[in-house]
Amino acid sequence: MTMNTSIVIAGATGLVGRETLESLLRDVRVAQVISLSRRKIEMEHSRLQQWITADLSMPESPQMNVQPSVGIITLGTTLKKAGSKENLRAIDVDLVVNIATKMKKMGVERLYVVSCLGANTKAMSHYLRCKGDMEAQIEALGFTGTTFLQPGPLAGDRDEKRSDEKLLQGVMKLVNPLMVGKLKNYMPIEANVVATAINKLVFMSEESRVSRITSQKMRWLVA
Repeated sequence: MTMNTSIVIAGATGLVGRETLESLLRDVRVAQVISLSRRKIEMEHSRLQQWITADLSMPESPQMNVQPSVGIITLGTTLKKAGSKENLRAIDVDLVVNIATKMKKMGVERLYVVSCLGANTKAMSHYLRCKGDMEAQIEALGFTGTTFLQPGPLAGDRDEKRSDEKLLQGVMKLVNPLMVGKLKNYMPIEANVVATAINKLVFMSEESRVSRITSQKMRWLVA
């Protein structure tokens, strides 16, 4: 990726999304960031353009300074917020795939999506199965490059932590000294580490059409 890159991001009001947006706006190589969200972000910046819609739809005739070539999606919900497994799937799969499809139509070539560790279409967990289905459907869209970030449980302030994250974080405080090798992927990871890793990846040459980045690789990228 070169200088003067234009990026569109969906989900910048969330924990990882907000950190990602701030990281991108600090990067002088980024010419423009278009934020797609349901509510206004309390942030002013000469290179930030906000598209605010109730259903996260894109404007029919968007006004853009530069055509975005990079898309970032950091959307996700919890079963408690969604209210049902069906509603969770509507957001974590249907909405994310719909936005990715629209990004491709607007000219985005490389897409970065925050998923989660353990995402698998055949997982026993409904949450992990939804993430796996989302990844499979986005992969089928055929972007020039697609990167799925698969962090372990997220550490950091958030209005609501997923119950499985709360439990896992408590356990990890006790067993962290024992975590070695690939087990480190299950350690809690700070949202700003995920965000910085996304920023780094955007400007790295990537030959693979589809890649998956776990927590261990994210920490290595930002070290």
